[in-house]
Amino acid sequence: MDHTYYHMLQVARDASTEVITAAYRAQMLALKKHPDLGGDTREAQKLGEAYEVLSDPLLRRNYDASLQKQELQNTPTLHTEGEERRRAKRFQSDATVSYCLNHDTRWHSARITDYSALGVRIRSHEEITMGEHIVIVPPNLASFALHGTVRWARVFHPSVFEKVYEAGIEFADNVSDIRERLIF
Repeated sequence: MDHTYYHMLQVARDASTEVITAAYRAQMLALKKHPDLGGDTREAQKLGEAYEVLSDPLLRRNYDASLQKQELQNTPTLHTEGEERRRAKRFQSDATVSYCLNHDTRWHSARITDYSALGVRIRSHEEITMGEHIVIVPPNLASFALHGTVRWARVFHPSVFEKVYEAGIEFADNVSDIRERLIF
């Protein structure tokens, strides 16, 4: 749940409206994320949306309730041995793939950290958001492209100067030969 409005504005969940307003202004003006100051229009729109929701008490209450519901749904169920219960066995990977998101015509590079017949987990330096359709081209060029939907996404900072986006992709169809597709 790293990609929340709170995370975007870099405030705590219990932040006051004044703190939220100050954080929004700091991002837009001091950090020059406003388009008139050289910032990206799309990022500024997302920050504006986050500010609009978090500064309105009713919208914020509804948003917090939806976050809490999502967190409960994403809590893994554990086996008696302490292993996470999954619908399909997952395997570790370090394959490099190319991908394209439905809103974009550019291709990006990503690393698959694990995979199953139902989906993959990827890491990229490009932003990936939940709900987007994604096309993944495996390194084995004889394979067909994989189509899926971003089911969850988060961002983390391995260093002060780096952002890494991680996302869980659910395939449109069960891909029983996923292992062969990821091997060169």
